[in-house]
Amino acid sequence: MIRLLLVDDHTIFREGLKRLLAEQNGFDVVAEASDASGALGRLREQQIDVALLDVNMSGRSGLDMLPSLRAEWPAMPVIVLSMYPAEQYALRAFQAGASGYVTKDMDAMALVDSIRSVAKGGRYVTPAVANCLLDGVGRPSQTALHQQLSSREYEIMLLIVHGTRLTEIGRQMFLSVKTVSTYRARILRKIGVSSNTELARYAVEHRLID
Repeated sequence: MIRLLLVDDHTIFREGLKRLLAEQNGFDVVAEASDASGALGRLREQQIDVALLDVNMSGRSGLDMLPSLRAEWPAMPVIVLSMYPAEQYALRAFQAGASGYVTKDMDAMALVDSIRSVAKGGRYVTPAVANCLLDGVGRPSQTALHQQLSSREYEIMLLIVHGTRLTEIGRQMFLSVKTVSTYRARILRKIGVSSNTELARYAVEHRLID
């Protein structure tokens, strides 16, 4: 029996995922959490075989917490769940220590296969993710600038280029508008642009967004 931890800040999604996994043989959802703090607490309370970790959570994101998780449980498989396409987050997820990357619009059996694969000590990489990883390794000159961003800076950059207002970014991440503005200034400086429009153009050119 594979003991699972579900980490996602949407209760409805967690409930749906639990029902899906309950229909499969060999899975037992023994813990769940809605944020990074709760997830680390559940991991310290009981034995977990595989963690399913959402990227985009309120407060500390999945990518932000992965290094902390890896520091305490270096061998535990972690599958990153994301509403974003592979080109936006897959490379960063694997660099942070993920064992698999599954988008939420994929077929349900892809998630089932990914859990079984990582539980055996392997990694789960779809063709789309594999292409992203190869692009990241094979074309460093094209990815160097945004790869310099921290996980939090990268998340804020994607929200900005998708048109999310700074006040809304702050609300989602439990940050003040002033702090978000500081992050924005740092992002623009690292990417070498001077406006949101130029930042969006950079993101499109590097296939970070459509």
